[in-house]
Order: sequence, then C-alpha cells, then structure tokens
Amino acid sequence: MYCNHSSTEGPQQNKFLINLLWERFYEKYGVDLLSTIDIMPGTLSNDISCRIAHIQCLVETLKQRKPNVSSIPGDIQFVIDRGIKLINSLKEVKNVSDEIKAKDDSDNDLKICCEKYISLLNGKDDAKRECESFIEICETLLYYIENAEFENYFPSLNQLMNTWERSLVEKKGFEPKVIQVFKSFESDLKRIVLPTLPCRIGFIGEMSAGKTSLLKCLRNIDCYDTDNSKTEIATDRRILSPIRVGKSTLCQLEFDTQYTDGTEVIFVDIEGSTDYDTDLESGNYFDEIRKADCDLYILVFDNRFADMHKNWHNYIVKELNRECWLVRNKIDDLFLRTFKEDVGQEFNSSSEAKRNRYAERIVKRIRESVSSGTNGIKLYLTFSSCDTDALNENLSKEPYGKFDLEKLIDDIKNLPHNFHANRLQKMCVTATAKIINNCFRRGYVVNVMKYKVFAGVAAVVPFADLIPRYLGREAIRQAFGVNSRSRFMVWWTGQKDELKEYLENFNIEIDKDSLTTSAFKNTFQLRSPAIETNINAGTSIVSRSAAAVGIAGVTVSDDVLRLSGVGAINAIRGLSISFIVVGVALTAAMCAWSAVSNGKQMYNYLNRLCDDIILISGPLALKILNGNDDIRESFLIVNE
Repeated sequence: MYCNHSSTEGPQQNKFLINLLWERFYEKYGVDLLSTIDIMPGTLSNDISCRIAHIQCLVETLKQRKPNVSSIPGDIQFVIDRGIKLINSLKEVKNVSDEIKAKDDSDNDLKICCEKYISLLNGKDDAKRECESFIEICETLLYYIENAEFENYFPSLNQLMNTWERSLVEKKGFEPKVIQVFKSFESDLKRIVLPTLPCRIGFIGEMSAGKTSLLKCLRNIDCYDTDNSKTEIATDRRILSPIRVGKSTLCQLEFDTQYTDGTEVIFVDIEGSTDYDTDLESGNYFDEIRKADCDLYILVFDNRFADMHKNWHNYIVKELNRECWLVRNKIDDLFLRTFKEDVGQEFNSSSEAKRNRYAERIVKRIRESVSSGTNGIKLYLTFSSCDTDALNENLSKEPYGKFDLEKLIDDIKNLPHNFHANRLQKMCVTATAKIINNCFRRGYVVNVMKYKVFAGVAAVVPFADLIPRYLGREAIRQAFGVNSRSRFMVWWTGQKDELKEYLENFNIEIDKDSLTTSAFKNTFQLRSPAIETNINAGTSIVSRSAAAVGIAGVTVSDDVLRLSGVGAINAIRGLSISFIVVGVALTAAMCAWSAVSNGKQMYNYLNRLCDDIILISGPLALKILNGNDDIRESFLIVNE
C-alpha cells in the first residue's frame, strides 16, 4: 500500500488503493445494513448476534492455533483482548435490543440503541470509516490465524526467517542462503505425518444456499440445540456459525472438529457469493476460494447447477488442483412438490405405507433431475435447514428425509491419507515465497554501484560492458548460495556447487520454459510444457505467487537479454566509428547509459532469480512429501 517518494519524505501511503480495499471491506462485512434508516428491531438484534459470533469464532480459532497461552506474543494478545472487550460491549447492546423487541412503541429507544451499536463498531467517535474497529479486529485476527499455521507447520523455516531478519537489521553483511531454506522446509515436511493432519473442508456457494446449516449438520449440531451430550463430536468446544436471513457469514470462519472415531477435520465456512451480474464481479469470489486454501471444497446450491457453479468447480479442480463435491441442499421442497405431482397427493396427507412405497422412487427421480448438467461430478442431496415448518416437519422425521447426509459424513471420515499433499505443497511454496521476499529481495545483496562504475568505464570498448554485467550476476548467485564458487573454479576444480548437488538428488522435472534465468538450467530434467495441466509440479501456482508479489517473471534467456540490452549501444557505436567527432560525445553518453542500464539489469536479475527459487520449491516439496511414504506406512501399521 506504499508508493515511492524521496528518502526525506519516507514511504507514503497509496490512498487510492486503501480506499478500494475499504470499499471491498464495506461490502464483505455488510456495512450497508448499518446505514439503513428504517432498521427493524429484530434485524438489529440478529446483526449484533452475527457480529458477536464472528469475533468469538476468530478469537477461539486463534487460541486453538496457539494453545500455549504463555507463548502468545504481546501484539497478538492485544488484539485478542480488544476482540473480547468488543464482544462484552456488544452483548450489553444485544440485551437492550432484545428488550426493545418486546415493546410496542420503541422507535426512539431503537434509534439510541442503533447509534450505540454503530459507535462500538466504529471504535471511536472520530473514526474515519464506518465499522472501522470491527473490521480491523476481524482482519487482524484472520492474519494471525494464517501466520499461526505457517509457524505450526514450518517451525524451522519460521525460526530461520526470524534469525535472518534480525541479522539484516543488526549487520551489514548478507547471510541468507538458498540451500538453508530448502533444507529447513525439508526438515519441517519430514516431521509431518499426513494421516495425522486434519483435512480442511471449505463450503462455498451463493448467499443463503444453506452452507452454514449444512456445516452444523455435518458437525451433528442441531440449529437450536446447545446440549453437548447430544452430539457425536468428541469435543466440548461448540462454536456456532451465525444463521439468519440474508448474508450470515461475513468472513472466513474455521471450526476444528473431531468425530468419535478419531477423525479430525477443519470445516471452513466461506462467505457466500453475492456476484450475479458479470464475470468481473465473480472474480472476487474466486479469490475468496483461493485464500481459503482447503483440501476439499463442498459447493452448495439450492436450485439448478448453473454456469457460475461450473466455473467455480472448474477453477478448484483445474487451477487449484483440489477436490470439489456438489451438494444440492434444501431438497425437501423439491421432494414435496415432486411427491404431490407423481403420487397425486400431498405428502403430509398420505398414509405411512404410501409414503414408504413411493419415497425411494421419488428420490431417484430427483437425483436424476438434479444430476443433469453436472457431468458425473460427485453429488449429494441434503435437507439441512433451521426453518423446519409444518410442511417439511414430517419429512424430516423419516429415515429417507436425511437423504445423503450420512453418506456425506462417512465419505468425509474416509478421505484418503494423502489428501493433504497438494495443500501442503502450496503451503510450502507460500512459506518459501515469504522468506525469499522478506530476506532475499534486497537491494544491498551486492554492491551494485561498483558494477555500475565498472560497466560505465568498460563501455568505451565495444561489448566490454558485458563483463561487469556477468560478474554482477555471478556475485548475486554466490551471495544467494546458488553458486558456491565461480563457474571457472567449478570447471577448474571439478567440484559441484553445494545447492545444485543437493537438488540433483531429488531428480526433479521442470518445464523448460518456466525458469527465467540460466542459473539452474543444468540442474533439472527439463520437459516440454503441456498445453493443459492441472497437477503436481506446482508451476502455475508458483507463477501466480510470484506475480502476486509484483515481480515480473519474463521467460527470456540471459543471452537474449544481453543482446537486447546492448543492441542500441552497438548501433550508435557504429555511427561513432564513422563520425569520430560526434562519436566522442556519444561514447560518453553511452558510458553513462551503460552504467545505469547495468544497475537496472542487476536488480532485474535478482528478482528473476528469486522467482526461480520459489518456482523450484513446488516440485521439491512434492518430492519430499512423496518420500514420506515409509513414515506414513509405519504410522498406519502401528495404528491399525
């Protein structure tokens, strides 16, 4: 959110980008409801309950990710305390709003209560933005939850990054080495036994499709039941997602769940899509799906399987390389209408014998109808709703009234043990990108000025400025530890570079057009890129990750870059030979230009080399995970 200014002014905030971000937050957190003039008492009460539930869930999730209370850093504890304080204040307002609902004439009281509520969400009287305090607390908690996952799964890599960041502040030298990054996350990955890793299951779909109700059914929690003794979940922590008419999930909520058979999963309640108009708007929801980073996505819909749903499914399967199941929810209404049409009698007025005689055939017909257009994608029918009324109450009591709910729970319990491999690979890529971006993309890795001066002087002789350019790139490679010594010394001594020798042990294949520098061109087995692929190497994921941090990754060889960089110089040098007098002035100008150009190309090379290192981490992580088969099999044998 910063743009470049002079060193005396320091970094300046980009107000345009900040305003765009807050507009997104206004939509995400339903701020428009708070500005409604004619808000109803029940609506206000429900909105307060919804926001209390969100902060409660986020605080509890963060505590679960950091179970050691004594080790929680002060900044994290501060935002937790801030969230708890807001919860307590909102509960007081909630009690007042509930009293107002019981009154006949309460417009003035309602107005005062609403103003107090908005003031609490803003955080202070002079808040510049609506709902500022509530949004800041939620987004900060989400950030710390994401960081906690990185720290839990990659402790060695996290410790290494912290050490390097401290050394970069305290010392002038550059200590980070790439091989230490790879060896650290190798150590972290080898400690992870996949069968013990909880599977992340995300729920996506349109707003009010019944995602939250389905989630509660999968957790075996009745919408109105708060008695833990009636659930099969083997835990006393029963945080509930809010349910209401309209948008009930404002941000991503996570629920750690353990079934009585020991199966552990993390259910992720993702906010519902409100994008109906254009593909551009729908792109926002793709981003929410990506950020949830789940092993399995359950796409919930309550009508027909539309093109928008197909786009979400294709994105998950082909782009994210994850599994996606379909759930046609609120099937009770369709069942009752189909029963009346086919049997000729209302379900509720039919005898028990008639219901049982036709129920199976009705369900079969509905399944065939709903499956139309899904192209064989795994599909479940469910009846999960908190709005049980006189029409569907009898159906909900019948064994077939649960439809495929039990089957869905069984399939979740029996997910493959290696189901997490793709998510772990992406987590590893993200962790590597984090440490590379924080510790390696530094302008002071080498003394660029020295090579700029050298290039300026050498430019007097045609093509001589290529020498400092090469030496500058070699200095970057050695600073990173990509090369242990110069290429001449490698040739002279016959010794291999430590990093390249380490990587060659994994027999990794890389798309030949994916690397943007020649630093690793002889280290991997190069393959021709497939026209369409959705698996394993992680190339597309890493490319997008590199693009996301704002670094251009141009797939051009070093030789091409050299030629393109000096083409203009050589042309003008040809003129200087013909026009000696003019050539003297032009040569001086070209020397200055060559010095500046050399510095820019060194920075460009440094960033492209960082992109290549992040790219390599994807297939390397997958190789390490696949190498954990012996550990996995030993674990399964012991626990049989």
